[in-house]
Amino acid sequence: MLSSYSWDAKAVIALAAFAANLGEFWLVAQLYATNHLAKSVALLKHIHETLNQVDDLGPKFEAVNNLLRAMLDVTNCIVEFHELPDQYIDQEAPETQNASSLIPSAVYWTIRSIVACASHILGITGLGQG
Repeated sequence: MLSSYSWDAKAVIALAAFAANLGEFWLVAQLYATNHLAKSVALLKHIHETLNQVDDLGPKFEAVNNLLRAMLDVTNCIVEFHELPDQYIDQEAPETQNASSLIPSAVYWTIRSIVACASHILGITGLGQG
């Protein structure tokens, strides 16, 4: 679905989709104990049993948070590289060509890391046992 987008856009779109899902989970997790709507959403998403142990989730998500920070840093570098003004970039310079050649690999590993994080989260929440 992302094949027609530039490499920087692919990374941003993939991270945005992951962030939306992770953000929804954490919002429900934070409000679960005090908000009836959050409890209903948790029941609909079959995560209510996991959220009953929300205090234990923090350490389990540390690896996800660390990887997410790294993915954000890499994506930020890619976007900043593409936003550099043309008058400062010599497209024929070996450094520019080298950096440009590394971007597809960086995006690939970012998206692969997103899949790994999502899989880890599914394992923690028990949703992957379907």
